[in-house]
Amino acid sequence: MDRSGLLIPPHMVGRIYSVYCKDFVAYNEITYYPKKYLNVLTGPNGTGKSTIVSAIILGLGGDPQLLDRSSSISDYIKSNKNSATITITIYGRENDCKEAFKRIINNNGDSRFFVNSKDMSKTKFLKIIASYNIQVSNLCQFLPQDRVQDFSKMNPQELLVNTMSSVCDQELIQNFNDLKEMRVKLLSAHADRAKEKDSLQKEQKRLEQLQVTVNQFQERQGILQKLNIYKANKLWTEVTVGKTKIKNLKDQLDKAQMTCKTHKKMYESQKRAQQKISQKTSDLRNKTLEQVQLISQTNATKSGLESQLETIKHKINESKCDLERNVQQATKSKNEVNQIMQLVETKKHELQEFNKHKLDVLKELDERKNKINKTRETTMSQYNKRRELETMLNDEKIPEITALCHKIERLQNIKTQKIEQLRTQNPNLVEAMSWVAQNKHKYRSHIYDPMIFELSIKSEEGAMYLENVVRQRDLYAFACEDKNDMSDLINELCVKQRLSVNVMYCAPGNRCLHTSAVPITEITSMGFSSYLVDLVSGPIPIINKLCGTYQIHNIPIGTNDVGNYTSSIPKSIRLFFGGTKKFLLTTSRYRSDFILTESTIRRKFQLISLDSKQLKSLKDRHAKSVCEKDQIRNKLVEVDNEFDRLQIVLREEGEKKRKLEQKLAHYGNLESEVKKLLEKVDTINKSFSSLVTLQEAFKKNLIIDLKKIYTVECQLLQILETTDILLTKKKVNQVMEHVHKQQHESQINTLTECEEQFKNSTCIVEKLETSMQMQANEIDSKTLEVQRLELSRLDLDQIREAIVEFQARLECMKDVNSEAITDFHQRQEQVQELKKLIDHKANLEKNVESEISNLFSKWEPRLTNLIETISTKFGAFMESISYVGEVVLSRKDIHDFNSYGIQIMVQYRKDAKLQTLDKYIQSGGERAVAIAIYSLSLQHVTNVPFRCVDEINQGMDATNERNIFELLLKEATKEGSAQYLFVTPKLLRDLNYNKHLCVSVVHNSGSMKPNAKFPQC
Repeated sequence: MDRSGLLIPPHMVGRIYSVYCKDFVAYNEITYYPKKYLNVLTGPNGTGKSTIVSAIILGLGGDPQLLDRSSSISDYIKSNKNSATITITIYGRENDCKEAFKRIINNNGDSRFFVNSKDMSKTKFLKIIASYNIQVSNLCQFLPQDRVQDFSKMNPQELLVNTMSSVCDQELIQNFNDLKEMRVKLLSAHADRAKEKDSLQKEQKRLEQLQVTVNQFQERQGILQKLNIYKANKLWTEVTVGKTKIKNLKDQLDKAQMTCKTHKKMYESQKRAQQKISQKTSDLRNKTLEQVQLISQTNATKSGLESQLETIKHKINESKCDLERNVQQATKSKNEVNQIMQLVETKKHELQEFNKHKLDVLKELDERKNKINKTRETTMSQYNKRRELETMLNDEKIPEITALCHKIERLQNIKTQKIEQLRTQNPNLVEAMSWVAQNKHKYRSHIYDPMIFELSIKSEEGAMYLENVVRQRDLYAFACEDKNDMSDLINELCVKQRLSVNVMYCAPGNRCLHTSAVPITEITSMGFSSYLVDLVSGPIPIINKLCGTYQIHNIPIGTNDVGNYTSSIPKSIRLFFGGTKKFLLTTSRYRSDFILTESTIRRKFQLISLDSKQLKSLKDRHAKSVCEKDQIRNKLVEVDNEFDRLQIVLREEGEKKRKLEQKLAHYGNLESEVKKLLEKVDTINKSFSSLVTLQEAFKKNLIIDLKKIYTVECQLLQILETTDILLTKKKVNQVMEHVHKQQHESQINTLTECEEQFKNSTCIVEKLETSMQMQANEIDSKTLEVQRLELSRLDLDQIREAIVEFQARLECMKDVNSEAITDFHQRQEQVQELKKLIDHKANLEKNVESEISNLFSKWEPRLTNLIETISTKFGAFMESISYVGEVVLSRKDIHDFNSYGIQIMVQYRKDAKLQTLDKYIQSGGERAVAIAIYSLSLQHVTNVPFRCVDEINQGMDATNERNIFELLLKEATKEGSAQYLFVTPKLLRDLNYNKHLCVSVVHNSGSMKPNAKFPQC
């Protein structure tokens, strides 16, 4: 490229001389030489236009996050290469001097940085670049393709900082930062001073409270001092009284000790006499005990003899009872034998009668068994048949009917499912639909829900074709038949509720206004069956909108055979479908040839399609299955009835069989019963003796027992005589012991009295000794305490009255903690320190306020002048394209520097007010227009050497796109303006070109001829 006609060197500093890339993204090796003013990079999509902008940003030390494409720097290395090299050469500060910034990117993510082939760290590298006012992270200077929308996301504060940075007025930026820091410092000092004032007030209030406490404490100490003096006087008087008491106690102790000795002698004499009396009493008691033991032994022998006598008498009674029982048993056994013999005769006769009819009974039993077996086989057959029918019903028909019901329900509830799906994916749309449904009555004309709910597609294929024609934003857009309704709805949903939804206008109508340019009958032979509009049904205004915007009435639909007739299809048909293929016919901008692009499409599942044929087929299958289910249930009822009848037959025959078997078993047991009865008769006859034998044995045993009774009664008589003698001796001893006790009872009482007197005397002596000791100790302690005090001589009554008075005064006063006095003095010191600190903070605030005022008076006019300049340019540019706009400085308070920001105000419709540029209010194209014009407005105030904007015209309509191009061409080619790199995929026709515009067409594609050469400008 031509590099002649350079500017004066000082104005060229920092402008790009060349961009060199090697193995970077899609480039093997390239060198790009931009001119000094407006440079336009154009070419088809995917040829590498944005790659050059990416190379400039990364080559000047930018991070990959600034491009919003890939977060890894190694992803920018060309495939199958180990590294990529970027060299950005700019004009230096000296004449004919250039600075080369080189960056080598390795596939491990590391980078090496060079300045004029000198290796250095990234920090130094970026510092040198910043010295040329190059700011790769500032969206006002670098606006990559993938970050165009980020510009509108900047808040006013970020936009102000980036704008000031792009102006490159370091003093303006530094003053702004200093003002914010001083503001923070001022607010902090003010807050600290307020806190310290509060602390001072609290301390002063506390001091006032503590002063009362201190006064009370001093008064209390004076009273305590007087009270101690009077207590000392009381102690001295009590010492004198105590000594008198000790003397009296000593006299009483001497008398008590004499009395105690006399009582002790009397007690010991009585005690010796009592011991002799006790010894004689013990001897008499021992004799009595010996008599009692002998009497006990005699009674025991007597009890044994009486027991033997009772045992013999009991034995005689038992023998008599046994004899009576044996007589009764013999009589009973004889009667039982007679009864058993009668029963045996009866059973023998019954057995003879049965043997005559036994064969008939056995024959009838066999007949019953055969009939039962046949009935069981029939019952089992019916049971198996019922199981087969149940299996068919439960495992086949009912699941089949349930599955068909679910399929039919899913087909009929697709809309509900779609809303639930959107509730997660696009909650703003669902919320907006809910609000519109409740407030449709507020609008003049009808408001339609998004197309995905209003349109009905006849087949899945039709939904796939429409999804690949209509943009998603239109599929999810509300439609209004009135433009005023559209403006009101946008204001409500997008501005007030801040919901990210789209609203479009559809002209009202009651019939379709569009017809196909080529009748379908003319292209049926090429594989086409219908136009896309024939597969769609819905509100007429929406159909007309689709026909007008997307020409769906001119988009034919066909089979895969369409691909064989692409050359024969009329050229007026620019878009058509064949199976899963999409064919797009376009005209080359550089030649008059037509270009046919073929691509494969797939279903995006955005639209709701209802297959009526499938639904009808499912309902027919469901009705048929229900009918078959009812038939099976009728058969089950018939089988159950037959099964119940067979069960009744089985029970009846089984009962008859059981009775016959019981009868055979009964007669089979008769023979064994007869044998058992005869054996029982023999056993009974052998079990009892004759009555005479029993009576003789009883008499013999009775004589022996009577002899034993006589012998025992003789021994018992002797024992009774011995017992009488012993009882008499016992009574004599007891009388002697009683008389002895009565004779010496007075002696015992005398001994008890002497013992009690001795104990009382001893107790009195001990008490007197203890009292004397306590009184002596008390006198000693009081004497020591009195020696420490100066005493005034008062009598005891006067002292007591004074003590009571002072104690009463102390009790009326509050108890004061000594720590309160220490706290009082400490708080006095703290109050003085706080006063000094508050004065210091007040002076500091005044100094900071003075500094802020001085700095603000210099900074604010410059900032206001800058924003007014930008606003004037911005308003003029917006007015030139029939819009209204201005740039304003926003702030909450004149000294709240953190709230300072820039707001871009725009108006695109005459009946609307100026609104802040916001992603929720304006469309993407409207935001792109405002961003482009703001960027141009900075062109006259910025001091950056160059600026880059990548495909900012994307999303603009044709009118706005041309207006922006003309403004850019006019402003960026003026003498003295900064170098400007503008990337766009298309170049508008009939532009007013001049000598300061350089258009570069990028040719970088796999379809390019290998030896193709293109002219350079």
